Amino acid sequence: MNTWVTRFTFIAIAFTAILHAAFEDELSSIEATPEEVVKPVYIKVLISENVDGTLLDVRGAYKVFNPENQKLLSSGFRGKRYYLQTNKAGLKWGEGYPGVHQIKIVPSSPDSTVLVDGIQYKGNIETYDINAKIQIVNEVDVEDYLRSVLSQEFACEKHEPAVCDAIAIALRTHVYNTVAHSFNPYWDVRAKDVQYFGEAQTKINDAMEKAVLSTKGMIMTHKELPFSTTWTEHCGGKTASYEAIFRKKGDGPDGVLVGYAQKERADSRWKCTLNNSYLARLLNLEKVESVDVYKDPVSKKVYAIRFNDKKQFNEMSIFEFQKLVGTSRILSTEFNVSLVKDDLFFEGYGKGSGVGICLFTADQMAKNGTSMPQILAEFYPSTHIVKLSKMPESFKKD
Repeated sequence: MNTWVTRFTFIAIAFTAILHAAFEDELSSIEATPEEVVKPVYIKVLISENVDGTLLDVRGAYKVFNPENQKLLSSGFRGKRYYLQTNKAGLKWGEGYPGVHQIKIVPSSPDSTVLVDGIQYKGNIETYDINAKIQIVNEVDVEDYLRSVLSQEFACEKHEPAVCDAIAIALRTHVYNTVAHSFNPYWDVRAKDVQYFGEAQTKINDAMEKAVLSTKGMIMTHKELPFSTTWTEHCGGKTASYEAIFRKKGDGPDGVLVGYAQKERADSRWKCTLNNSYLARLLNLEKVESVDVYKDPVSKKVYAIRFNDKKQFNEMSIFEFQKLVGTSRILSTEFNVSLVKDDLFFEGYGKGSGVGICLFTADQMAKNGTSMPQILAEFYPSTHIVKLSKMPESFKKD
């Protein structure tokens, strides 16, 4: 009796295993439809511009495609290290690609790494031959991009966890808006403009790493769309809209009055004196005879400045002016300037662009127990937080 039961049980188990294996084979043969595949959101970063060539070092399995038609050009399993260059025949990376003037290198293994001139990058590398000069683009997952930029930006700064989460969401919102409205077919941003250095951060901010991970896919929307935004160290009591200060077309939220920063406004006061002759030399003017300051009428923050002599003038954005004389001198976008004899006197409040999240206020709020959603609501009262797994088509506007 027991022997027959044992035999029957063994046959049943074996038969079940066969059916299970056959079912798994059937499942593996079914390919997911495009609607079922959730692709990461990528941003294309121009990491090298108008160079004669570059050292491309792929370690591990890879594939090379022509991004124009997605045709597979070559592949390898052990990596490849050659100098990429171009000639009349096309691009050459060890082997030549006749008639091909753009290639896309895709790591085909999670263990594969890509180095461009010794700097490691995640994601794909696209190279374009434009007028006999090579442009190199890193197509990287937005989440990896955020980790890199925020770790670099806040390498030596510490903020409350709720503030770090708010910063991560703000930058992701900005990136989604940038990608959705990018009309350049080759790249979305320049690495030098956004302080992007791939995986080459010398210092890693663990708090920002955790913030990117814990807020993955979370952005803010205004009128159901992402928008451009940033943060500022101290807003001086009020913030301005991104469009008003950066002078870029958009439909983001307005600036707001900020109680914490307003209360401590006097402590954010700063002064700077610039010698007229020194500044005139920087501006290629004979002598600064007068100064015109252009301000956002709502926030009273400066977005541009114009210096005049008797014959000509030099006009620039506030950020160009800060770069010219140093951000350690002109600390913020809120200031007045006066010309007295041989000197120009600047007096202002706050620190940074004056746009978006006021980090000084956000940290005070977080220390008092304010949550991340409440912090974002303080600076963006007309927005909503949403969590996405892909870039919605509705975000892409002409």
